[in-house]
Amino acid sequence: MGGGPTRRFTEWPPAKLSESSGPSFALGGIAVPWHMKTFLSLLARRLFLLALLALQTAFACGCTSALWNEGTFAHYYRPGTPANLRASYSKERQDILVQYSEAEDGDTKTRRRYYWLEPNTLRVNRNRKPHFVSANTAHGLTPLPVCESAPNPPDAGPTQLSVVIGHGDDYFTLYSGTERLDAYKLPVYPGSSQRVKQILLTPFAVTVDATIIGAVISYYSAPQILSGLNR
Repeated sequence: MGGGPTRRFTEWPPAKLSESSGPSFALGGIAVPWHMKTFLSLLARRLFLLALLALQTAFACGCTSALWNEGTFAHYYRPGTPANLRASYSKERQDILVQYSEAEDGDTKTRRRYYWLEPNTLRVNRNRKPHFVSANTAHGLTPLPVCESAPNPPDAGPTQLSVVIGHGDDYFTLYSGTERLDAYKLPVYPGSSQRVKQILLTPFAVTVDATIIGAVISYYSAPQILSGLNR
């Protein structure tokens, strides 16, 4: 035979190409097939949409939402039954000092409350606590007649003002002679302990909601992850 160099094979038969070989991209220094990249991209989108939906559901109907519901831990202070309404006029302030008995929800005990009418009307209408003043404020003021029906004939007091409140009512009407001036609510407002309890329990409620969201995402995404890994 010819004296040309003899070709040697170091491996026989030649190594076959891997079935998974093909276009790939690098992920953390590891070559990952392109079909896996597509799968991961779709999975990320689905997880994002699922997480967004779970967050909306949790914060609309979950523990955090229920905790911050207006009625949760709510207890109110309201006029007692009867309210034992009294009113006094201050010539100096040109205002009326309202005096009434207040009770807390679930409690039969009452306490006397005092507040000026004009600067607190808006707060009372919004169910907010008025700015109460001391009982000593009533000293030296002119008491106004308080009755259950409109004055007829009008009371001949020094101010011509009178107050009408029906039995069991939580509002009263102010009259000047026989002229009806305006109607005013008596204070009904929530206690401050409601907000304290809600703030203290918020971290626990958020933790529970986050756990539920994670469980939901895992439940719906696990089959897709396993399917993608088996390709």
